[in-house]
Amino acid sequence: MMIHERSKVIGLNSFALQHRAINHPYLKALAAGCLPQPRQAIADFAVQYQGYTSWFPKYLSCVMSKLESEQHRAYFQENLDEESGKLDEETIQQLEALGIKEAWVQGIPHPLLFRRFQSALGIDARTQPLCSAAILWRKKFRRMLESATACEAIGAMGLGTESMVKYIYRPITTAIQKHTDLDRKAYVFFELHSEVDDEHAELMMKVADDLAQDDPRNIQQIQRGMEQALDLRAEFWDAMLIRARTLV
Repeated sequence: MMIHERSKVIGLNSFALQHRAINHPYLKALAAGCLPQPRQAIADFAVQYQGYTSWFPKYLSCVMSKLESEQHRAYFQENLDEESGKLDEETIQQLEALGIKEAWVQGIPHPLLFRRFQSALGIDARTQPLCSAAILWRKKFRRMLESATACEAIGAMGLGTESMVKYIYRPITTAIQKHTDLDRKAYVFFELHSEVDDEHAELMMKVADDLAQDDPRNIQQIQRGMEQALDLRAEFWDAMLIRARTLV
């Protein structure tokens, strides 16, 4: 790849880090506990965020279907396998080095890990309806991916999502640690994604690099998809902040 095309993709990643969705006052308020009911705010997040997490495999499959390269599709299949709980030995070793036990995650689909988090908070997700903002976010994001070009879809899922996961989940993990009594096993969903998705992000950056090499004009499409994904997430955080500030 030509160096300047690689640097453009890296530049987009740096741009994403400055987006409001990554530095949102909702995330900062959760971590700091400067909300009327910090624990209730975390519980509300646990209910509403499942609207997104439960559809995540659909998003991956949608983007995967748009890719022509067999190698690029293989990257997404690896991600889907891990979403279903299939972790390779190298990943397990990395997690155990961080104090995350294999038994906590191996063979457990990620939606079930998120349900474990909910249960630890005393939440029965089956009895908790999603708010309109959560429903709208997941529908808008799916429609966007379905109508996107391959480059736009990679921008949305790669630079706008997977590359940003650890920066989004760090304040959430901090909030859980500070304002609940949950043990690490209960909220391992977030630590797992913070670590594993680094690898996913690198693979999706590679896909973005390859597409930029195919045609430098693809950078514009990649950026458009990235910004759309981040804008939709920021809209959801806006709604969640309002909810968190009105909890009594």
